[in-house]
Amino acid sequence: MVIHEPGPENYSWARNQVRQILGPNIIFVSAYQSVILYKVNMNPHKAAGKIREVLKGSSTPIIRVVPVDYVTEPLIDEVVEAVKKLVPRISNNETFRITLEGHLMSRRSDGSLVRMHTIDAIREIAKYVDRPVDLKNPSWIIYIRVVKYMRVRRKATISLVKPEEIARITP
Repeated sequence: MVIHEPGPENYSWARNQVRQILGPNIIFVSAYQSVILYKVNMNPHKAAGKIREVLKGSSTPIIRVVPVDYVTEPLIDEVVEAVKKLVPRISNNETFRITLEGHLMSRRSDGSLVRMHTIDAIREIAKYVDRPVDLKNPSWIIYIRVVKYMRVRRKATISLVKPEEIARITP
C-alpha cells in the first residue's frame, strides 16, 4: 500500500517511482484518494522496505509504504481471522498496539451489517492477541486500514509491522 500526497501529478509521480524501484515485481490493483494498492510477487515487507530505502532522503510525493499481509472484507470476523494468523509472529515478551483507520462492520443476528465504533472493533480484535499492550512504544503494530477498492467497494488491509515500517518517508 502506497500512500502519497494528494493530486493527480503526485499520483503519477508516485506510480512512476514505485514502478522504477520494483520493476516487474508489482501489479497495480486499485487506487483511490492518495492510496495505491499493489500486489507484489515478493515478500511485501521486503518490497516496502526497498521502496523506503531508495526514496529515503530524496524528493518524493510518497508519504508511507505499508506492507500488507492480508486483504479481507471489512467485516470484524474476517479481520479477526487474519489477525489470529499473524499473532504467532509476535513473541510472548513483545508488545503490540492496534491502529485502525476506517470502520469495520459487524453482522447482526438478522444478517444485516452495522458499522462498528473504532474502539469496539479494536477491543474485539485485541481479545485474540495474548501479548502485552504498549500504546506509546510497541514492538509491533497491527495496522488495519479500510480502503476503497475499485472505487465502489471497501476492503480491509491487515498488516503486522514494526513501527519503522509505517513511519513517514522523510526527505
